[in-house]
Amino acid sequence: MDSKKDISGPNGPGQLSGGSQTGPTIKAIQLPEVKVLLSESNVSFSPAPATESPKVEPLEAQKMFKSLQEILDESEKEEGSFAVRDLRASLEEADEDAQHGIRDPRTLSSVKTTVEKLWQSRSEYMAPAVEALANASRDPSWRAPFGESGLLDFFLRIIASTEEVDDQILLHSLRLAGNSCADTDENRRIVVEGNYTLAILRLFLKPSLVHIAIPVIYNICTDFEPAQSQVAHNRVAYIALKLIKDGSITGNALLNYAYELIEMASGQASGIERSPDGTILLLMEMALEKQTTFAQFCSLVNCLTTYLQNDRFQNVCVRHGLVETMLAVLRHSYDLEFDESSKEDVGALAQLQLRVNQTLSDLSALPEFGELYPLGFPFSRVLESYLDADQDQLQICACVMLGNLARSDEVCSRMVREFRIHERLISVLKSDAKGAVLHAAIGFLKNLAIASENRPFLAHAGVIPAVSRLWAFETVPQIQFSAVSLVRQVTVSSVENVSQLLERLSADPDSPAHNKTYLSLLLSLFGRSDSAPIKTEIGRTVASLCRTINSRTRESSEEINTLFERLFDLHPDLARPIGAMITQKEWPVVRSEGWFALALMASSKQGSLAVVDCLQNMDVYKLLEETLSSDNSGSLDETEKQKRIKDRDNTIILVKELLKHDPQTLPATQKAMLQDFAKGIKISPYS
Repeated sequence: MDSKKDISGPNGPGQLSGGSQTGPTIKAIQLPEVKVLLSESNVSFSPAPATESPKVEPLEAQKMFKSLQEILDESEKEEGSFAVRDLRASLEEADEDAQHGIRDPRTLSSVKTTVEKLWQSRSEYMAPAVEALANASRDPSWRAPFGESGLLDFFLRIIASTEEVDDQILLHSLRLAGNSCADTDENRRIVVEGNYTLAILRLFLKPSLVHIAIPVIYNICTDFEPAQSQVAHNRVAYIALKLIKDGSITGNALLNYAYELIEMASGQASGIERSPDGTILLLMEMALEKQTTFAQFCSLVNCLTTYLQNDRFQNVCVRHGLVETMLAVLRHSYDLEFDESSKEDVGALAQLQLRVNQTLSDLSALPEFGELYPLGFPFSRVLESYLDADQDQLQICACVMLGNLARSDEVCSRMVREFRIHERLISVLKSDAKGAVLHAAIGFLKNLAIASENRPFLAHAGVIPAVSRLWAFETVPQIQFSAVSLVRQVTVSSVENVSQLLERLSADPDSPAHNKTYLSLLLSLFGRSDSAPIKTEIGRTVASLCRTINSRTRESSEEINTLFERLFDLHPDLARPIGAMITQKEWPVVRSEGWFALALMASSKQGSLAVVDCLQNMDVYKLLEETLSSDNSGSLDETEKQKRIKDRDNTIILVKELLKHDPQTLPATQKAMLQDFAKGIKISPYS
């Protein structure tokens, strides 16, 4: 039933390498330029009004601007808004509604007409006019009317214009768009429906506008999923990361907006799918920057682990040699400065390290991992060094990733014979390591033990005494179960480990421990545990012992005879765990294994006494009767029929061997019933 398992858990312009991996050739990953990436989006926008109208005379343009100011100022005066405090007193012909403080879209009809004329005539008053409107848009009561009147769409079309537009006009147009969309989904919908987020993203490339374009995108996206989905689709994460890396986005406030946009985009499937391969390298590189704050590191790594849940990015990470860099991220997490008195920060870091470790586990489980990061090369040597690390997540990572390399007997054998990794793992079992570290180390040892040639080496290194102390981990059943499972694995066909398991705990004949063995400790765990999986696993371990010793009894060597005698003489309750295998209902194959083990025990005089002790469990005895009496002629599928035949044959052998040895402890009533069963029954040809 056992097999090797996954353990759970810049080289030039435009490209960077994923690390200093020496070994198989690993191709550098490409980092496309943002300008190139944005030019690939074939999106057409509604054109801005043409700027070829007859030029407005300066006096007329000034009058138009004053009119615009007066309309806005009248509303400001009535509402007491701070938005346009420096505008002049309103004209008496201002809209009647505006005079009463009502923000009606009709109030803005003349405003829209005015700015259109200023724009079309390329008036010098266009920039201050947009600034006045942008200031007004800071007042929440203006936001909806700006959208309903068409003013917002007008300025969005200017932002998206392919013509050369004055930076001041663009800056205040961005302000108007950002302010109008704050907490106003109707206006955000206008932006999204025209895909104007892409036009705003293109302004990230303008040094004079990036400081306003980023907060505008943030305003549009906050608490509005359609906008988040669109900017993610438009690859905002990669764009922001590349510009940060290139030094185009600076200052903590702006960086914080950018990091939030990056993290937001990682929550959108389409954004991950459309992100360039180099996104994960940028996330790693930024996370490793010394100036990256704790909060920024958490944001970047959360994004990184999300990207690496995607199959494509997992393959990219392995193929481009980025696993080594990902491991560096985990190591760097222990060097971060953060508020250690903050439970939130401590908890956030712990969760982050767990996520990174799980990601590394997933990466090392890929088939390509072993080919590109082979045993003995620098990356695996780094992992080996982490087996002795003081940081528990580094130890766990080393156990899991090296354990996932142990996929063949050849590799497992090299790990033990050449690199002696098993000795370091056994040292971990003897240490005061945390439960999660112990669990990972046991899992790795189990993989190594599957290669039969490794089991004597494990015995020589003292795996049984080392793991036996973990059977007392009462508060951590997972550790107990894994520790028992390891013993079962190492005793399969290994006299060396069986001998160690049956070793007396004291050489002093006068010591109470003289008549106890490591197996005694295991049987003691069986007696006090309430865990059915643990009880069943102990039973499978006992069955393994019996098979191993029985397969060597024909040698008649002194060592085998001693082991055989010690197995039964010092452990009268040896067969009770076999009963747990038989009474469990989850795995029929384990029940069959149990009947075989009992039949094997019953084949010797000493073993028959242990079998009788097991049959005192009425649940076991009842199942024995049912199995002996089973009718296999019904409408069963072939697999089930053969299983029942095999179980029945094993129980028949069990009964015949018991009656043959006639143990004195067998109750007369049971003996009589077993004799009745034995009369006239035959073992099927199948067996």
